[in-house]
Amino acid sequence: MARSARRVLTVLLPVFLCLLPGRQAGAGSVDITVMTQNLYVGADTDPILAASTPTALQAAIQAAAQSVVDNNFPARAAAIASEAASAGGPLLIGLQEAEIVGAPGLSLNYADALISALKAEGLNYTYMIPGVGDTVHTGFSLNSAAAGIPGFSITDQEVVLVRTDVPGFMVTSVSAPTFGNNVTLQSPLVPGGIPLQRGYVLVDATLDGVPFQFVSTHLDETHSSAEPAQVGEILAALDTTGEPQLVVGDFNAGPSDLCGGLSCGPADMLAAGFTDTAAAVGAALGPTCCQAPDLSNTVSLLSERYDYIFESGFSSVDSAALVGDQPFETVQPLWPSDHAGVVATLTLVPEPAAASLLVSAIFLFAAVRLRGRTQRRRSSS
Repeated sequence: MARSARRVLTVLLPVFLCLLPGRQAGAGSVDITVMTQNLYVGADTDPILAASTPTALQAAIQAAAQSVVDNNFPARAAAIASEAASAGGPLLIGLQEAEIVGAPGLSLNYADALISALKAEGLNYTYMIPGVGDTVHTGFSLNSAAAGIPGFSITDQEVVLVRTDVPGFMVTSVSAPTFGNNVTLQSPLVPGGIPLQRGYVLVDATLDGVPFQFVSTHLDETHSSAEPAQVGEILAALDTTGEPQLVVGDFNAGPSDLCGGLSCGPADMLAAGFTDTAAAVGAALGPTCCQAPDLSNTVSLLSERYDYIFESGFSSVDSAALVGDQPFETVQPLWPSDHAGVVATLTLVPEPAAASLLVSAIFLFAAVRLRGRTQRRRSSS
């Protein structure tokens, strides 16, 4: 009788556990690969901001437009797509400076161009999620017609590319707010300056039934106190439910930099309990910024570490590496971007649901009692 009961428990225990709500049958660890990449507009915009006469402004705008053409984003997009394919096709890619640019004879959406290049590598991505929304934050938008020079325009975007060909992966919600703490760049010819209107994209998703959150951002580059305040806004927006979280992007600050006399974003992420994935694998990544504006330097000029992948709640960080830190051509543009990108792979082992733990405890208790009864019967006989 006791042996029979134990056999029944042995058979039924896994069946009951698999049927419990909130538990995937055969659920195990989940591996997630993500990437961050500043695409680089393709021109140094400082001369535009510094121009003090209409003539100087016109010359600066035209020079910038020519630089964008010469830096050939479609070719650079193909190089970035090749890097992403070599990394296994990240589930999510956070893009900074995913611009929409217009000039005489030129109209280019950087995110769309990269999606096409990824498609050529056999990878399917989108930033438009049916029934949920677009994983896009739109920042500043400038048109040269306002300065009396028609024909040139730029719109700054933060975009998250989402894989569409991975079974079991689903985006459940998206938000893309503009920071309340923002910076205005000053220009002699623009009264009131140019508000950067930076922000972030927050994606709630599930993979094989396991929920997690992904944030991509591009923080203030002036090293002002706005930068740590922007990180504070991201941290406040993330759920406190204990879901695993990833925060990636161009933080425009090194690990020990100060911003307005305060610690910058990278240090604030660590203080909030996040892990720098590079440090987690035992070796800090090298610098990620910045190559020459014309991308024609033959020797890398990367000297600052501005680009990061931070995690919280994952079971382990399996790898973290730079991409795009080697030239892909021998003529301009030599580099995929003025920034190197970062790729990381993480593992998540889902925690058993509370109900699963309770039923396990009940079955264990029953098994222990049956064993005790059997031992007593044997000793009495």
